[in-house]
Amino acid sequence: MKALAYAHASEGKYSPEIEKLRRIERFGLEAVTGRRTFYFNEYSRLIVAENIAIAYQSRKHSTNWAQWAQDNPVLAKMLTDIEVSINAATDSNPV
Repeated sequence: MKALAYAHASEGKYSPEIEKLRRIERFGLEAVTGRRTFYFNEYSRLIVAENIAIAYQSRKHSTNWAQWAQDNPVLAKMLTDIEVSINAATDSNPV
C-alpha cells in the first residue's frame, strides 16, 4: 500500500487508496461504500496513503530538500523508509 501511494505521487501510477479517497471526497462515504461510517483500518490506510502523496509533493516542490527534511522530520523519515524499502525490493528482484 505504501509503495503504491509513493508510486502514485512519484510516477502517477494507480493507487487504490488514493482513488477511493477521491471518490469519497466527491460522492460521499455512503455512496462509495454503502456504509455511513468508516472502518478504522480503512480510514487509517487512506490517511497514510494521502500523507505519503502530500509529503512527496511537498518535498518535490521544495527548493532545498535538506531544509525540507529538517523542517518536516516525520514526513522525511516516512519517505526515506519507503524509498529504502522500494530500493531494497528492486535490488533483490532485478528485471
